[in-house]
Amino acid sequence: MDWVQIALTAAAFLASLSFHEAAHAWTAWRLGDYTGKAMGRVSLNPIRHIDPFGTILLPALLWWSTGGRVVFGYAKPVPYNPYVLKNPSLGSAAIAAAGPGSNLLLATTCAILLGLASPGGVLGGSLGHHFLLLSISVNLYLALFNLLPLPPLDGGTVLAGLLGRDAQAAFARIETFGFIILIVLMQTGFLGRVLHPAFDFLWEHLLTLAGSIRG
Repeated sequence: MDWVQIALTAAAFLASLSFHEAAHAWTAWRLGDYTGKAMGRVSLNPIRHIDPFGTILLPALLWWSTGGRVVFGYAKPVPYNPYVLKNPSLGSAAIAAAGPGSNLLLATTCAILLGLASPGGVLGGSLGHHFLLLSISVNLYLALFNLLPLPPLDGGTVLAGLLGRDAQAAFARIETFGFIILIVLMQTGFLGRVLHPAFDFLWEHLLTLAGSIRG
């Protein structure tokens, strides 16, 4: 087992989750809800966002039980009060979209740093170079996974915010089974077949961006 690889992946995962959750809290704050900010969630400190089960135990158990084939985890959700927002539905959708949006931004930033620093630069062939590649990969998967239009994922909240009131009520009934549906989709490999084409497309374009910066 490559413990260096595991450590770098865990570090990239924690950093990406922290950025994701801080983006939720920051967006809610900017839209008028101070709940997350008052709880200290507008922070990149992973300790503020770690859920002992969802961030540590569950991913480790899935990694061990499936030989690394299925890995899933989550941070503590950022609470917010939609009723203080000017438009509760659209505000909730914007807060939800901020999470995966932040991961796409972070993946792009890492690609730019990769282009500036490697292979001839200070990160060429180093752990830093490898960490940037891992960070791009982790952030892309987090963004794409969370954009799935299934509650309780961010994509489900975004979709619900764009639906009418009756459709929202019907859609909300799915949330009870959302976690079970996700596990089934991962175990059957269907989720991978959905996400991998989008991941490959974005991965290729970000590496092209890094290459163009490197010249």
